[in-house]
Amino acid sequence: MKGVRELFEIIKTVSESLAGLLREYYGDTAYSEVMGLGVTGDVSRRIDLVAEEHAVEELRKTGLDLWVVSEEKGLYRLSEKPDYVVLIDPLDGSLNYSVGIPFASVSLALFPYQQLNLETIPQEAVGVVENIFTREWYGVVGREVYVEGRLVETYPAQRTGIASVYFDTIEDLKNLRDLFRNRGWNLRLRVYGSASLESAYASVGKIDHFISLTKKLRNTDIVVGYLIASRLGASVTGDVSPSKVFTSNVTTVGRIAISPPERLIGITSLNELGQ
Repeated sequence: MKGVRELFEIIKTVSESLAGLLREYYGDTAYSEVMGLGVTGDVSRRIDLVAEEHAVEELRKTGLDLWVVSEEKGLYRLSEKPDYVVLIDPLDGSLNYSVGIPFASVSLALFPYQQLNLETIPQEAVGVVENIFTREWYGVVGREVYVEGRLVETYPAQRTGIASVYFDTIEDLKNLRDLFRNRGWNLRLRVYGSASLESAYASVGKIDHFISLTKKLRNTDIVVGYLIASRLGASVTGDVSPSKVFTSNVTTVGRIAISPPERLIGITSLNELGQ
């Protein structure tokens, strides 16, 4: 078994390779072709499949005994007896990418197979979310959090008032507005289109809130943001739990809110918002 720092370097190398490939293919309309549906039921474009195949092959080359979990084809058993499980979203924001909006990311997280489906967050987990276009990245190395190579030890004190919110109905949004008003919080709504990046932003305090009320968010989307939030002490409310996230299949995690430590949304409020 390798140390967390060595494992992180492996994952970061795969992330950089994948992001480079996606920059190379960006703007080629042939890769926007819809090829069918993935295991999650979402539309799969050619670029989604190409990205997934590239990521899996790069992980295969590492020589680690792995199972890889991804959104297009599900579970890849690269070893009969794995030491690690890798959760990947090779292209989070594929719609943005396909229509020429340069906001999308690559997300990978690795944790020991022995810590699969436990009720606690794996202590030896590593992960990275990388913006394909700006190359900014957010990483977890065991207990440590890094933003573009800089060690971050505490959640910042400054607040932006920005909330990234995914919702199904205007009523959900109105209820959220009222909740914020009643608590004296600012609400500056932004929806960027890459949940992996947005959850990471909220986990390090770049935005105040990442909120998903749709019940469609998957573990491969949220895993790195969830890890960072747990390390820095950000508030996490909702249906999400370690046993739902650190699995050997793609799962939906339900409603979730990642917020500053002193601005806990509360499970009752979150459930009411998504009624």
